[in-house]
Amino acid sequence: MFTRLSLSIGKPGIVRLRGGNGTGKSTLVELCSGYLMPWQGSVRISGLDASSPAARADRRICRTQPALYPDMTVRDHLIFTSRCRSADPAEGLYRAVRLGLGPWLDHAAKTLSTGNSRKLWYIVCTVGSFSCAVLDEPFNGIDQEGVEQIVEEVSVWGADRLVLLISHTVPSTLAMTDEIVLDRTLCTGESWH
Repeated sequence: MFTRLSLSIGKPGIVRLRGGNGTGKSTLVELCSGYLMPWQGSVRISGLDASSPAARADRRICRTQPALYPDMTVRDHLIFTSRCRSADPAEGLYRAVRLGLGPWLDHAAKTLSTGNSRKLWYIVCTVGSFSCAVLDEPFNGIDQEGVEQIVEEVSVWGADRLVLLISHTVPSTLAMTDEIVLDRTLCTGESWH
């Protein structure tokens, strides 16, 4: 766990966060989500406390492990999530087809392959309008065509939104704006800006 970490990203772009196991990447994701509260200091997203409802409405968090309803279909996941985010369900359905989920729209989530579950999870987590997205290993288990579609979407988002990308490997076609490296010295109380 790190202490006295100070990090500020003040402009749109795609920022890669990387580091070895135990350096705090997952902890940082949970701090950004607003569900994990810092022991000291604050975490702000778009100037709002990360735990506030307004911040939750304005950011998207895509964790590594999908959390889908096993008996709901792909289509139902997309429609339900879109309604929760006041978004047009057609957007999510269109993105699903582009990511190769078209043949599985009416299949239950529990019947999907690992890669297709991850594609659905990625879409569910990024539906609607937002100014900040935190994506934790979004390319793991995704086929090449799916990776290309995600790269295209993330590249578009990076033009006017902040995308914090936690990934051990990044496709060569995805241009990073910046990179932040967490290392074990942060876990022992060193200050970092």
